[in-house]
Amino acid sequence: MLHTQNRSLASGSRPVRFSTCARRDHMRVLAQMQHYDVAVVGAGPAGLSAAAALQVATQSQKSIHVFEKTAMTARGAAILVGPNGLKALHAVDPALLEGMLAKATKLEGSDRYNMYTGEHMEYMAMRNEAFQEKYGFHNALLGWSDITGALKSALPQASISTGCPVTGYKQQDDGTIQLLGPAASSSASSDAEVIATCNILIGADGWFSPIRQQLLQDGPPSFKDAVVYRARIPRPDFMPEHRTKWWVPPTGPNSGAPLAVFIPLPGGDMVWQCHCPMSMMQEKGLAFDPVKGEASSSHASNQQSSSSSAKERCLKVFESFPAVFREVVEATPERAITEHGLYQRTPEQIPDGSWGVGNVTLVGDAAHAAYVDGTGLALSLEDAAVLAWHVQQQGLTAGALRAYEAERIPRVKAVFELTAKQEAAMKAGVPQRQLLDERAELLGRQAVAADE
Repeated sequence: MLHTQNRSLASGSRPVRFSTCARRDHMRVLAQMQHYDVAVVGAGPAGLSAAAALQVATQSQKSIHVFEKTAMTARGAAILVGPNGLKALHAVDPALLEGMLAKATKLEGSDRYNMYTGEHMEYMAMRNEAFQEKYGFHNALLGWSDITGALKSALPQASISTGCPVTGYKQQDDGTIQLLGPAASSSASSDAEVIATCNILIGADGWFSPIRQQLLQDGPPSFKDAVVYRARIPRPDFMPEHRTKWWVPPTGPNSGAPLAVFIPLPGGDMVWQCHCPMSMMQEKGLAFDPVKGEASSSHASNQQSSSSSAKERCLKVFESFPAVFREVVEATPERAITEHGLYQRTPEQIPDGSWGVGNVTLVGDAAHAAYVDGTGLALSLEDAAVLAWHVQQQGLTAGALRAYEAERIPRVKAVFELTAKQEAAMKAGVPQRQLLDERAELLGRQAVAADE
């Protein structure tokens, strides 16, 4: 097991003081003064869980710092974390898992409605007891902000720098690594362009990871020809506390059709989310740039403009959906709505041997961008546990990073191959329950090395 008695992780909800390097003068100070044993680029769940796991693996004896390009504002997303992700987090720190589960919803099931008529089609119960008995955990529904908040509480104070984009790195002759800011390049030599230095670099910087591109130069993940709109809002009175509401095609959800869902969260909130195929965007005269990740109005001249808001675009695309869904979107403040594309690595885009070089490696979506159904988060938590286990065995060494990658790559490939197979099966009309059970068997039955 990874968790130990000799550690100084926070066990409660201790506030984290964030440093910032958004200003150039502050970046210059960091360049002159700050060196870390481990630098993690990206403060999403993947980066934060990796940092927390390494704190445990090194018994808090090493300096670990997280760099995040954004201000880490709350994100309107909800994620169903599977047994494998919870098992991995338990291997890292049972107390951390316990604190996170205290903020989770135990779903009872899902109501499915016809997206055209609003008619109730079926109720699908969750198999919580069966999952608990078979895999040791059942699924847990969590808000994105609740996940990142719990992970941040496990890190020492002032260990996260926000507003601090890292666009690349440079390996030094003495073995250390320079983290480079936006004005720097891999050939830069000016100290003023260096954010900090480190011994180990972990890229957790998401779908469009600059660290991955410097390592592998393999381009962005595949755009899934779909756009997502979502927001976290107070839960309406009609919304049950432990059941989701889905609006799907009469034949059931499939990867090429639109859908919308209301997801309850503890504390009186809920997340609404809808997926829009690019074909629907085009039918409504809207375009989406998958490279920039920005939507725009499409005119006859083919010129693109961002004059419309995300809320306006969402309402236009889903104008034929039942009134109950559209009324919730209309009542949502514009600033609360997130709009982004869907991206995913194919099994062929996962390297066979390694996704790192020397003292640099990847975790989370930077390593294996997954479909947004909770799989990505669960795999990220597995990454953290397995990485920390190998560091515990071999120390903060390149050998530990390669051993971590050697264990993770076959696992990730197996999950991604199943995802590709199930996308085809869903389009062919295979019952969703059968697909969910098959997926649960692969994800739930394999314990991470750190928990063995």
